[in-house]
Amino acid sequence: MTTAFGDRDSREWWEALGRGELLVQQCDNCGVPRWAPRAMCNGCGSFSWHWVQTSGQGRVIGWTVSHRSFIPGLEAPYTVVLVRLDHGENLMIPGGWAEDPAGSDLAAELSVVAEFIENTDSDGPPTVLTWRRATPVTT
Repeated sequence: MTTAFGDRDSREWWEALGRGELLVQQCDNCGVPRWAPRAMCNGCGSFSWHWVQTSGQGRVIGWTVSHRSFIPGLEAPYTVVLVRLDHGENLMIPGGWAEDPAGSDLAAELSVVAEFIENTDSDGPPTVLTWRRATPVTT
C-alpha cells in the first residue's frame, strides 16, 4: 500500500514503519530524542530536529486489553501495550501485542522488540507497529 498517512510531523515516521524501521525525532539544539513526532522540542523549544533510527527494543511498562471491538475488522480481545524504548528513558510508544490477543503472556518489564505488520484496511495506516517478546518462549 503506498497511500500517504500522517501529518507534516509524523508522515516520515509512518513511512519508516513501512520500511521496517522505528524512528524517533532528535532535537538538533539539545540532543534530546522524542516521540510522538511534533514540530517543537518540549525541552528547549527548538524547531530544529532530525530523525534517528532506534533498535526497536524496549520494555513493557503497561497494557490494556479490549474485550470489545471498536474498529471494524479488529476482533476482540486485543491488547495494546506501552513500551519504553531502550533508546531513551522518556520514549514511550504504544503498539499492538503480537502474541496472545488477551495479553495473558504479558508482564511488566518484559523485554520486547518492534514488529511491523502490513495493514490491509484501506482506512488505516499502511503499516502498524506491534510488539513481541524479544526472546521466544521455549517449550
